[in-house]
Amino acid sequence: MSTVFTLGMKTLSIFKRTVVLYSFFFGISLFILNGCVVLKNINPSLKTETILLKNFNKKNVKTFAVSLNFPIQKKGPFPVIISQHGSSRDGLVFKGGLGRTDEFTTRLIKKGTQMGFAVVAIDAFFSTNLEPKDKGKFPNAIKYAIQLKEFLSKQKRFQKKNIFYTGFSYGAGQVLKSFDIRTDYKGQFWRAIAAVEPGCNIVSQPVSVPFPLLIIKGTESHYYKEPCEFYAKLLRQKYNRVFFQLVEGGNHFFSSNGKIVDGIAVNGCRYNPVIRKPDGTFVFANGKRTTRKIFRKKCITNEAGSGKDRVYLDYVVQTVLNFFSKSMQLSL
Repeated sequence: MSTVFTLGMKTLSIFKRTVVLYSFFFGISLFILNGCVVLKNINPSLKTETILLKNFNKKNVKTFAVSLNFPIQKKGPFPVIISQHGSSRDGLVFKGGLGRTDEFTTRLIKKGTQMGFAVVAIDAFFSTNLEPKDKGKFPNAIKYAIQLKEFLSKQKRFQKKNIFYTGFSYGAGQVLKSFDIRTDYKGQFWRAIAAVEPGCNIVSQPVSVPFPLLIIKGTESHYYKEPCEFYAKLLRQKYNRVFFQLVEGGNHFFSSNGKIVDGIAVNGCRYNPVIRKPDGTFVFANGKRTTRKIFRKKCITNEAGSGKDRVYLDYVVQTVLNFFSKSMQLSL
């Protein structure tokens, strides 16, 4: 692979597309390893690398940040969990300040690496001004995850056949796009996926896939369970393996102190969710055709949720990890 260094930038030809990885230099020591920007390890039990990738599509180019985390006291190759943050990146800041993630992924990194996984966090909002209230402007981040899966599967330190995908809230919605017929896996499927507190108000018409799904919902979430129960039924009709788990007393953040507050949420289509068709059109669950403008007006509400004591979140993280571990064992 040829590499050209110019003004602190590296350009690599990967998978017949150009991927640009930027090198940033700080007052602390950095070094380059395997085409990544890497900070010297601080935690003796965890190695962390930060990289920036560019995603090219027909309309524009988007840069997203990635944090790779894996245990250095265990030998690879490692199974990989790719995790997508929710609308609020209220957790870990990536090494070097290049991106951040949410509290779910932060805890997943800590516990997942202890269990021998490499946990890879995507910051889909990196280099943007997106805020949690910008619900209609969030990127189609499953494309970032597929590109990252392809990138990691070429590296000997990771297990190509054991790459998992999870996410919280907005990230969980991206995970559910794994059932969209337009998702191009580049020849390599996920081993298993977990959608943690998806809204399910807008979902893809599903196709059958060869990997299982875990959906986790809080019983007191302002993103109500009914549309996800509806979607689970659609998925099972296509012979998909779906596991649905409720966390009793948990709100959207898996906290015990939740309450309804003013804000912005995509939860107005509780009993009549929207289905994306393969041709790009939309219909409500009752069969009535709709448009993006119409369903956004109906599905986006001012009914948000608060309360972040997160007393149930560690249980949720462990449940996801146990699900992935079991899926990996069944594949042996």
